[in-house]
Amino acid sequence: MAREIIRESGGFELSMRELAARGQVSLRTPYELFGSKVGIIRALLKEEQAIFQTRLWPIGDTDVFDFFFATLTVGVAFYAENQPFYRALFRATHAYSGGSETEPGRENPERFEAAMRRAYRAGMLDDDIDTRVLSETLMDIFAANVRTWASSTYDISYVEPRIGFGWAVILAGVATEPHAARLRDRAKRYQDQLLDFQAPTREVLGGGDA
Repeated sequence: MAREIIRESGGFELSMRELAARGQVSLRTPYELFGSKVGIIRALLKEEQAIFQTRLWPIGDTDVFDFFFATLTVGVAFYAENQPFYRALFRATHAYSGGSETEPGRENPERFEAAMRRAYRAGMLDDDIDTRVLSETLMDIFAANVRTWASSTYDISYVEPRIGFGWAVILAGVATEPHAARLRDRAKRYQDQLLDFQAPTREVLGGGDA
């Protein structure tokens, strides 16, 4: 019910009373189910994560890094399907913060760390790299860019190359060869995409040449 209200309004200005009225239940029911708006956000993000996981199955068992970047492509496409809803939901986390499980991009740190552990075991990362530190850094890049997109007006097609460039540059610096070379090539492709966006993005973000 909360999902429908957010989609209709494009905002997160929903009340427990409105949820109860839509669901034709007593006012006690939404409080018992969610407790607060933080509870609603937590429930929505958990539900979205479950749906997102089903989108990853068709990728199959592939190279660790290729799979990792494929999840980014799938994730951005997932957000693109209903941009007003996700913008409203992610903006709401500013006002109703309930910890990492209610912050977009940080609600599933295990996925990042599992991918980096696989890469480490496969000999794709330098021996002295701590996979937890690495995965947290990659997650920070993802979460920061998702939040920026939600609170800005730039096109969602800019999100994937922006995150992907950050990931590729970080990973290229700690990967073994020939994987590091592949990652540098990937970073270059993302950079080319970002340069294509440069003029309109500078206008939106208020930048530009002096």
